[in-house]
Amino acid sequence: MQNARMDGGSLSPKSMADGLPAAPIRALVVGVDDAYRRRAQAVLGELGDIAFALSEPTDAADVTYLAGAERADVVVLDATGCEAAVAAVVSALADAVPRVGVVVVCEHLTPAAQALLALPKWGWRSELRGAVQRAAIDGSPSALRPRLMADLRRDLRGPVPGRASRR
Repeated sequence: MQNARMDGGSLSPKSMADGLPAAPIRALVVGVDDAYRRRAQAVLGELGDIAFALSEPTDAADVTYLAGAERADVVVLDATGCEAAVAAVVSALADAVPRVGVVVVCEHLTPAAQALLALPKWGWRSELRGAVQRAAIDGSPSALRPRLMADLRRDLRGPVPGRASRR
């Protein structure tokens, strides 16, 4: 690589741009919405290979198996209508395949979806693409898990009478 070093011995911005292209991201999208499958293909297709499982992402063992079988870098879970089950799936993925990134999308940003840090399912294309790219780099849903489980339990129970909300 020419001109990689500048006078102070540091790398120039040009040398960083001349590097190899980013590795393709292998994504697995799990959800029952065929229209969303088409959207995910359009949004994420340029990042790499995408596999789809047209089923509810509610069985942790199934999703974990599929993530491994597809050698997924990132799993995108459509939590619409099944937020509590998806929380358990995220936790199982963190234990079983600790280097897989997870992105959750949801049709309605319910309190349970917010606890999952879900993106709006039909939100900005760039937001989904960026989330998948970050998840591929970060590579683990485990940072999400402690907050996720506590918030989800609270959200599913509802507000405690006489107690101020933390939000």
